Amino acid sequence: MIYGIIVSTSIHAQTESEYKSSKLIPGYPKEIEIIKDQLGLNSLSYANFETGVDSIKVVFGKFTQGNANGYWISSYFNNNISSFSTLSLTKDKLSEFLTNDIEIKFDNSSKKISLSVKYNPSTNEILYSWLDGDKNCDKLTVQKIDRLIAENKLLPDLNLKTLVNKDISSADFRGKFLVINWWTPTCAPCRQEIPGLNKLVDKFRSNTNIVFLSIAFDNKENVENYLKVNDFKYLHTLGDKNALKIFGGSFPKNIIVNPDGKITFYSEGGNEHAYIIIEEELLKLIN
Repeated sequence: MIYGIIVSTSIHAQTESEYKSSKLIPGYPKEIEIIKDQLGLNSLSYANFETGVDSIKVVFGKFTQGNANGYWISSYFNNNISSFSTLSLTKDKLSEFLTNDIEIKFDNSSKKISLSVKYNPSTNEILYSWLDGDKNCDKLTVQKIDRLIAENKLLPDLNLKTLVNKDISSADFRGKFLVINWWTPTCAPCRQEIPGLNKLVDKFRSNTNIVFLSIAFDNKENVENYLKVNDFKYLHTLGDKNALKIFGGSFPKNIIVNPDGKITFYSEGGNEHAYIIIEEELLKLIN
């Protein structure tokens, strides 16, 4: 599962007649129970959105986390959950509604759905409209995304700093298999998959042609504080704005790059079993 940062765009100047209507009810879909527990979400409510596409479901909701209130959105493809993200809403200057335009990325961020949401906190009423570029649509439209990181593409140039302030580049690893983990310490799925990633390092320790590299999108102090009490056996570096542009704002991501610099494996989302498919892919490549 992907721990995501929702991408927001400017609010469209739409009339309420262009929106469908729904209302929050207490509860949540059973598919997000593990995520709810991992993130410490309470007092959940939700509403199903009419998508107009039988194979895709979108659910919007509200939660409390500690003393704060927040919102979430999830998508499902053929009844399997494909994304979950928290998001914020902004007060509309002309009405009582809280609003946002939202992009939901799924299928390893190769596709996206766009919609506009308006929420009335006093009535729990939600107005929503599917977007296709600048157009409002009666049903959702799936749009393809051309990612910088994708299988069969060359890995873009990365210039990183280790935790001891040493400069390293992705070019330094040409001629070797490079296994990259893009993560952040506050991401629950990232933390969940680390014990399995450590098993990979142990299994392939004797193979000097494989390098395991973590790129953390956080400040040095937070990463070091996490690593003081949690074992993570990758080579650790810090991601900057360029790395964020390349990898995107969802965590975690796992990537394998071959000795020629070409991406041969790309996966988003993490859990305790994520290492198994990475191991399988590595074995195919080196055998």
